[in-house]
Amino acid sequence: QVKARQRIRKKLPSWFANEDIEFPDTLPLEQCSSELAAHYRASLLSGELLADLTGGFGVDAAGFARTFSKVYHVEQDESLSNLVTRNIEALDLGEKFEVIHADGIRWLDSQENGFDALYLDPARRDHRGLKVSSLEACEPDLSRIWGNLLSKAKVVAVKLSPGLDIDATLKELPGICEVHILSIGNECKECCYLARRDWKGGARIVCANHCREFEWNCFEFSREEEKSCEGSYGGFQRYLYEANPSIMKGGGFKVLGDRIGIPLVHPRTRFYASDQLISDFPGRVFEILGQGELRRKSASELFPDRQANVMARNVGLSSEELKNRLKLRDGGSLYAIGAMDVSGKRRLLKCIRVRENAAVYE
Repeated sequence: QVKARQRIRKKLPSWFANEDIEFPDTLPLEQCSSELAAHYRASLLSGELLADLTGGFGVDAAGFARTFSKVYHVEQDESLSNLVTRNIEALDLGEKFEVIHADGIRWLDSQENGFDALYLDPARRDHRGLKVSSLEACEPDLSRIWGNLLSKAKVVAVKLSPGLDIDATLKELPGICEVHILSIGNECKECCYLARRDWKGGARIVCANHCREFEWNCFEFSREEEKSCEGSYGGFQRYLYEANPSIMKGGGFKVLGDRIGIPLVHPRTRFYASDQLISDFPGRVFEILGQGELRRKSASELFPDRQANVMARNVGLSSEELKNRLKLRDGGSLYAIGAMDVSGKRRLLKCIRVRENAAVYE
């Protein structure tokens, strides 16, 4: 229990502080949602009845108990189900939270009445413990049971890995009206898909980046909006911008530039540039101190100490490969950024982070 508590200190701070809560083995703790993500997800749904068909350790279900009158936590692992039952009192969930030991899908099939919402967090590892990269490899396989899920609830919410392709998922799972992409600590953690049985329109993409406590910076767009946006492109200027991980995953690059009024430096480089500082840009901001051709000679001139944090964007090399080619070593406050410009030339940029922005968005 002591080791388990230490593992979840940052992930589940209020649970960590509650000495009456029991914790499971390592795997359920690794797979469970963070308290921040569960809180965000619960803010998306509300109503009378919700069933969490892949209950696990109960973090998600406990979050939904704040916004639903009754929550069913369905878990097929008996020991985990019993543990959650013992934790109900410690979590102060009362009668609105019911733990059921059963296979979630089979239990759902046995229910005659419908639900306001269903929630699933499919297992994303195979029998060898390796992460899977397709819906079919998840357990349960959503592509096979999707129609049944939509017939049982007004809304179906599904948490999936950010490694899964969003557009492919939208094609495989009809009725999705919203995709929420969550990033915490400058890392894309998950995608939450919301579906309604009669929804025929496109999906709204919400790129949510955690700022502080339970505050999120959200950028919303649709695939149709991004497709119809012409976008603007220009050369490197004084400041360089890279969108936060949620936007990078969501892909609303032209829309973001159009709304803020800054150009991309290249259609595939995914950096923006401006002469004036945009301090509230949703992502990282760099100041360009110098630049040259993407060659070792330029690296020697720009970084005489041979030290920098190396980033490669759209230059045909990974960041590690570029670092080795330029003979640079990691560290320091400077950034060596290799990027293709609007004319198609590969440039090496000497940059430094603009820290005011980092405090807001990371």
